[in-house]
Amino acid sequence: MSAGSASSNSTIGERLREARIAHELEPEKVAEELHLDAGVIRAIETGDMAALPAPIFVQGYVRSYARLVGLPEDELIRDFIAQCDELPPLSTIGPGEQRSLIRLPPGRLVRNVILIMLGAIMLWLAYPYVEKMIRSQGGEATEQVPGRLELPPEFDNEQPADNPG
Repeated sequence: MSAGSASSNSTIGERLREARIAHELEPEKVAEELHLDAGVIRAIETGDMAALPAPIFVQGYVRSYARLVGLPEDELIRDFIAQCDELPPLSTIGPGEQRSLIRLPPGRLVRNVILIMLGAIMLWLAYPYVEKMIRSQGGEATEQVPGRLELPPEFDNEQPADNPG
């Protein structure tokens, strides 16, 4: 019997069961490998759609089962889709269609706010150093030089009244 006649004469479940037997695997071992219940494996092999979950899930199970036993996955999936007309159409969600609970501000705004905050912090931290630099360059002459006494300006040019000379 050729592979083409096997696919046209047997169901998906029969093909999977025959491949499982050829690999000398028990349904329980297949279920363990696929992380499924053994009842799901038996339902797939017998074609009992009432015992199976939604067809979209079964499609994934069939794909994994086919991969495990070495059957062509895409061919079995096409046959499964043709056998089961209940598959819902797949839809994609674009990035603009996703809705989040919290609307974040644009990245540029966040960046600018962070830069302004960093600048303000730097100015606050640099203020004592800038003030000290200004004083040291003559901005304010409040510092006294050691060994020199500064007199107020009114005492510099006055002569004592007792001295007539």
